Amino acid sequence: MNEFARKKRALEHSRRINAGDLDALVELYAPDAVVEDPVGLPPLTGHDALRAHYGLLLSAHLREEAAEPVAGQDATHALIQITSVMDYLPLGPRYAERGWLKAPDAPETARIRRTAMLVIRMDAAGLVRHLKSYWGTSDLAVLD
Repeated sequence: MNEFARKKRALEHSRRINAGDLDALVELYAPDAVVEDPVGLPPLTGHDALRAHYGLLLSAHLREEAAEPVAGQDATHALIQITSVMDYLPLGPRYAERGWLKAPDAPETARIRRTAMLVIRMDAAGLVRHLKSYWGTSDLAVLD
């Protein structure tokens, strides 16, 4: 894929998340794709694992704002900054248990904002082979 196609595919990933279309999102991935979200946790591999992961995020009404992607000169990578907002429930308690953020007083109405850098490796057909999401505790905030 050329640089423009990879950039477009990175933006399409966010578009499908914002559309809440789990099936279309998973279609962007190779059957044996690997996702590290965040880098440092055990990787998720394959469509079933990705469907469970993204299904949980979409159930929290995840919405993303994507910055302009950057393409690598290696003909396989794109990098994109994402700022996302989602409901605190259902994932927020897991984040709080890990010490990543403080639990809000009203979890039913609170939201989480997260800034992340995604490094996406694609194959020649444009399927995502590996996605690494880099974010840390300083990139999370609870919005009451």
